[in-house]
Amino acid sequence: MELTQVIHKPILTEKTSNLQKQNKYTFEVDYNANKFQIKQAVEFIFQVKVISVNTIKVDKKAKRVGRFNGFTNRYKKAIVTLKDGDTIVYYPNETEAQDEAKKEAKAAKVKATKEADSAQEAQLAEKIAAKKAKKAAKETKAEK
Repeated sequence: MELTQVIHKPILTEKTSNLQKQNKYTFEVDYNANKFQIKQAVEFIFQVKVISVNTIKVDKKAKRVGRFNGFTNRYKKAIVTLKDGDTIVYYPNETEAQDEAKKEAKAAKVKATKEADSAQEAQLAEKIAAKKAKKAAKETKAEK
């Protein structure tokens, strides 16, 4: 089976978002995929290191829409545990927001260093002016 066909979609629920805090991500995967294939696919697609994979087979359920009876599809769910420090970003907007936050933090840091440098320059200018004033005062005393 091709690695790009193993993972169908991420499962985004309140329960899975709580698992993400523990560095566990949940995906709907191909029903015939095994844990090794799922691990390879996640590592290949998301460029992360997988520690473990837990799988659950979810059976079909009877459903009705009006007077029509039917079933939901069966599927396989995989809970993937990642190495500490690795994360998976589902939406490209999240990476943009993270990049913007990093840029803003960097800009604030640069601004703070510039302000500190300008304060140091002002202190140096005051010292130089004081030395020049002392020198001028000595010269005027020497002339008298």
